[in-house]
Amino acid sequence: MYKIEEKQANRIEPVTFSDLQMTENHIEEILRNSIDMICDKEESMLIVDRQVRNERNGISDLTAVDNNGDIVLIEIKRDIRDIVSRKEAFEFQAIDMQLVMQL
Repeated sequence: MYKIEEKQANRIEPVTFSDLQMTENHIEEILRNSIDMICDKEESMLIVDRQVRNERNGISDLTAVDNNGDIVLIEIKRDIRDIVSRKEAFEFQAIDMQLVMQL
């Protein structure tokens, strides 16, 4: 990562959200207010709910609908420690939520 100042690129050290003492709730709020930051020019999303619980007690951090009408489940992880500490691979959390929502 670089910071550009007066036509000069200066390397800056990357930091994680946990380094900044941000919780998943902080990140969730940022995404809820600025969801376009994760969309490209041809895509849009509308956040429809947060902390959605499925029938198996799984929780999706944010649930959105994209411009095609598809449901988008957004799972927030602050850093690698949040991923490594999980009992199951974090990808399965979203897959599990999607499967239950389709039933």
